[in-house]
Amino acid sequence: MIIISKATKKDIDNFSEKEWNRIDKIHYGRGVVWKEQKFIFKATEDGKTVGLVSGKLEAGVVYIGMIVTVESARGKGVGRMLVGKAEQFGKRRGAHKMWLITGKDWPENAFYKKTGFKIEGVLPDHHYHTDFVIYTKPIK
Repeated sequence: MIIISKATKKDIDNFSEKEWNRIDKIHYGRGVVWKEQKFIFKATEDGKTVGLVSGKLEAGVVYIGMIVTVESARGKGVGRMLVGKAEQFGKRRGAHKMWLITGKDWPENAFYKKTGFKIEGVLPDHHYHTDFVIYTKPIK
């Protein structure tokens, strides 16, 4: 009889070391390291935080999970600088690509397109029944 129960980090590590590495060799032709590196960068003006970007780097790809600027800082290049900092973080660690998701009809789409992101796909009926889009940008 198979029983499903809660797993511990140790359970995951032990199982993954053996089974996941075997699958990686099939998928990638070699064993790979799935090390996640989180980041958070802030933009300040006159000692006050005016923007934040956070995310993670994993397997050569930077994910931007959150980027936001205060309304008074919009149009001043703060968001562009924050994206640049995340890109620089990834480039220094060998990343080749960035990605993020955002609402399909949200005003921020114009910003992402201006900073070099391109739509790769649509996630219909996603968070709270809202359509989202997936953006990617190569790191050069």
